Amino acid sequence: MKPLLRIIIGLVMVMWSVTAFSQGSAAPQTTTPVKIPPAGTLNLPVGRFAVINTSAFTLQNGIEQLRQQIGRVNDTFKDRNAKLDALRQRAEALQREIQTQGPNLMPQALAAKQEELDELQVGVTREKEDLERDYNKAIREATDPVVERINGFLDNFAKQNNITLVLEAAVLYQARGLAYVDPGLDITRPFIEAYNAANPVSTATPNPAGTNR
Repeated sequence: MKPLLRIIIGLVMVMWSVTAFSQGSAAPQTTTPVKIPPAGTLNLPVGRFAVINTSAFTLQNGIEQLRQQIGRVNDTFKDRNAKLDALRQRAEALQREIQTQGPNLMPQALAAKQEELDELQVGVTREKEDLERDYNKAIREATDPVVERINGFLDNFAKQNNITLVLEAAVLYQARGLAYVDPGLDITRPFIEAYNAANPVSTATPNPAGTNR
């Protein structure tokens, strides 16, 4: 688990505990003296903060091992992607035919075409859902070992560079919790380069851009 995730989970558990206690039934209150450690007795690490953009790992010039695994999965799903595209195109063509020729068709013929369209659309939906489920499972199985290695490498990378806290910029940006970051705090590129140097891939990295969505 990444350092940031450990911190977030810990905070959520603390917040949940406080909320659950405050919403419970009233109980006799007792006051317990809070012991404050004497100054200078806390053994806190001395280090620096940094941010890393994990969304860059799968982009061009990203983590080569990760991109290679994604590319391999994409290759195995090419035929199913093509099948889904063909099915979708048939449904779209029939829908256009109904829209343009419908007013000139006999009610029985129009009903038959509409029934065919409904069946095609159901088939598209089912095929898409099955494809997404299988694709996501394949991606997880292919990339989980790499992600574990990346997490371990990040732990060592942070320790070697005296970094005590690494925040995920991608998550913070999505949550609108990051307004500005000094470029000097961004370790994304140095980390990617260090990981690739320590974990070279044996063959050319496929381009994972052509996913099934």
